[in-house]
Amino acid sequence: MYKIILAAVLLVVILTLGICEQVFINNSFKDLSHDCEKIQKLLLSGDYEAAFSMTEHVERDWRRERDLLEFACPNTDIKDIAREIGELKGSQIAEMYDDSITRCEVLIAMADNSRNLLAYKWKNVL
Repeated sequence: MYKIILAAVLLVVILTLGICEQVFINNSFKDLSHDCEKIQKLLLSGDYEAAFSMTEHVERDWRRERDLLEFACPNTDIKDIAREIGELKGSQIAEMYDDSITRCEVLIAMADNSRNLLAYKWKNVL
């Protein structure tokens, strides 16, 4: 009886951790994509200071989430996203706003692709 209870508890713990991981992965990439869309809109409207402030916010958030994401799902795209955020910030500092708009589009595509690749979906299993 003890072994059955232990197995059931372990199963519940494993399922809970797996579900939490999937929620975290999905939310992290969805938030990144949403924030990059906001930055892109700010850049297109000419509000460069607000776009730079938002970029710094995205950089801080990604730095915090990156460690957990690399632990949960080692993937080179996670490192590439950090590099792209740095290049987005650098292009804004250099006042290359057209390049910044392009970088936002790249980040949106990378976030969406990573979310589709790393999230649990039947098409990824089969």
